[in-house]
Amino acid sequence: MNINDGGRRLFEDNEHTLHIYPGTISEGTIYCPIPARKNSTAAEVIDSLINRLHLDKTKCYVLAEVKEFGGEEWILNPTDCPVQRMMLWPRMALENRLSGEDYRFLLREKNLDGSIHYGSLQSWLQVTEERRRMMERGFLPQPQQKDFDDLCSLPDLNEKTLLENLRNRFKHEKIYTYVGSILIVINPFKFLPIYNPKYVKMYDNHQLGKLEPHIYAVADVAYHTMLQRKKNQCIVISGESGSGKTQSTNFLIHHLTALSQKGFASGVEQIILGAGPVLEAFGNAKTAHNNNSSRFGKFIQVNYQETGTVLGAYVEKYLLEKSRLVYQEHNERNYHVFYYLLAGASEEERLAFHLKQPEEYHYLNQDCFIVEGEDLKHDFERLQLAMEMVGFLPKTQRQIFSLLSAILHLGNICYKKKTYRDDSIDICNPEILPVVSALLEVKEEVLFEALVTRKTVTVGEKLILPYRLTEAVTVRNSMAKSLYSALFDWIVFRINHALLNSKHLEQNTKTLSIGVLDIFGFEDYENNSFEQFCINFANERLQHYFNQHIFKLEQEEYRAEGISWHNIDYIDNTCCINLISKKPTGLLHLLDEESNFPQATNQTLLAKFKHQHEENSYIEFPAVMEPAFTIKHYAGKVKYGIKDFREKNTDHMRPDIVALLRSSKNAFISGMIGIDPVSVFRWAVLRAFFRAMVAFREAGKRHVQRKTGHDDTAPCAILKSMDSFSFLQHPVHQRSLEILQRCKEEKYSKAENLDKLCHHIFIWK
Repeated sequence: MNINDGGRRLFEDNEHTLHIYPGTISEGTIYCPIPARKNSTAAEVIDSLINRLHLDKTKCYVLAEVKEFGGEEWILNPTDCPVQRMMLWPRMALENRLSGEDYRFLLREKNLDGSIHYGSLQSWLQVTEERRRMMERGFLPQPQQKDFDDLCSLPDLNEKTLLENLRNRFKHEKIYTYVGSILIVINPFKFLPIYNPKYVKMYDNHQLGKLEPHIYAVADVAYHTMLQRKKNQCIVISGESGSGKTQSTNFLIHHLTALSQKGFASGVEQIILGAGPVLEAFGNAKTAHNNNSSRFGKFIQVNYQETGTVLGAYVEKYLLEKSRLVYQEHNERNYHVFYYLLAGASEEERLAFHLKQPEEYHYLNQDCFIVEGEDLKHDFERLQLAMEMVGFLPKTQRQIFSLLSAILHLGNICYKKKTYRDDSIDICNPEILPVVSALLEVKEEVLFEALVTRKTVTVGEKLILPYRLTEAVTVRNSMAKSLYSALFDWIVFRINHALLNSKHLEQNTKTLSIGVLDIFGFEDYENNSFEQFCINFANERLQHYFNQHIFKLEQEEYRAEGISWHNIDYIDNTCCINLISKKPTGLLHLLDEESNFPQATNQTLLAKFKHQHEENSYIEFPAVMEPAFTIKHYAGKVKYGIKDFREKNTDHMRPDIVALLRSSKNAFISGMIGIDPVSVFRWAVLRAFFRAMVAFREAGKRHVQRKTGHDDTAPCAILKSMDSFSFLQHPVHQRSLEILQRCKEEKYSKAENLDKLCHHIFIWK
């Protein structure tokens, strides 16, 4: 397979070569090349391996995929397609498959109990456990302790000894350290082989702190605590940008789903595997500190039966950084997906979507274009395959890429003042309007009017007023940001639908869950704005949660139990949180007030901040007339520029822009704007049900007409069968009529009406 070919690879037609490493199963064979196509299953590949290597056919074998980030093994189901998994690998892994230690397929033998047989691993574990027991009993000397795996065990606990202990452990590639039940992770920025099956087995059902600190231990404790106490669990991940939070989330999710099964990966894990590159492409970007920084927060909830079997999962997103779409700081880029699309699209797609080069788009040409070592064409192919794994059909993918192109072209629209009217503007480059209107499938003249004028309704009349120059740019950017945000919400919704399990809909099914929260790290850049303000406030609340549960509540419990205890002093950040969020004078509430005043400006907002909180020790205002303020966060002081605070806080589309997009002939775009996506989805389900029933009845009628005069009993039998399954007599239809009538009587809105009508269709089995 040629990885460096210039054209697009047709996954469906090409034959690929899989290099399978059999290990001890076939002595003397390093790897076995097996030809396979995109849709070849793991079972078919294993059959080929058995025949090629003359293996024992009475034994059960599985394929395992080793991932780049640490040697952990993902066991493939018999119906999984190894070629599809391989095409999700980075370009360098595909080019260096023979020499690479990571990214490969292994052949494993399966035991009778469903577990995987790892040969010498079992004896290795037994020896390790025996050595530990002998050291505990004093038969073997204790190793000289140069570092402590739990900072609570330090004989002298202060900042210097704490940092020195972390430094010593890191030098020996010990990146994990406990602080009681908290795990500290230092990003090594390199491959460490500490995630392979021997570590998975080692930490299975072990008490926290008995073994060397590891992220698997945290996942294992959360899982078994959930099963024993029958209570939901949550794992919170926080840290600064680039500290490895998203990678740690990947480890946790993989281990949490693997714990509930013996051998094969679940369907949930497979979808999460495909969802990762999709969310990364649309929600990650290059920043000054990190080439692949998550610009949104997410909460992933894995749901289980009471027996511990995975039921499904759910993804919730928070605070997508919409402003990045229209503006990037120095040495930063827009979201990855735009660069993937422009580099990887075929000639046919380039013509259909009117694609250009990145430097020709205003939303992309503000700073850097290229990140060293990336292969955008290959990344685009990975994205397409990942979208297919999640369930996005080729037609849906084309609609998404068309919308992305429309957003980029929308950003190229420029304005100018008309010479004969001071308060009127015009578009400098009207040749872009036909492109945008064609991609959005809206009328060009209506698009023009929405971009240069606003409609205001007063008592008895409608006014059409021209935008000022700055207002028009704001409306254009707001339209682009709202479109991208709606698209991202829709993608997350579709992923959640793919992760949905029908057993969730059964009222009698009791479920347990483990949630993993992965949000932005604390940020302090050269120029901090509203986005950093929101991100750091979220981290401030997390720190408060940490303080409450680790210090305050724990010490109160000790006092209540009469335990002799010296209180530990800690920095309580409640005052900082009150400064930002407490009603009625918190900064966020003052911001909302100013956002509702038409004549307010960012300067009046800053003046209100100063008037209310000038004496507060947690906020500082510059001595000179600088439009900024400084907050003393738990992690240090951060200066925020007040510019665009009001605009970003009220970032929404005007009604005439919403009406324009709802008038689109493209149902994908019109349904995405302004309506609850759940209602849209349920309405699509109901519409498909109607169409299926009508088609069934029409087919029956045509069959009767063809058979008339030949066999009277057959049509009668068919009609009788149809009547017994008639839509008019079906309980779904009867329930629909009841809900429609109730919605009509209670005067619900259209979206509410559709949602209530379709809800029982969605859960009906």
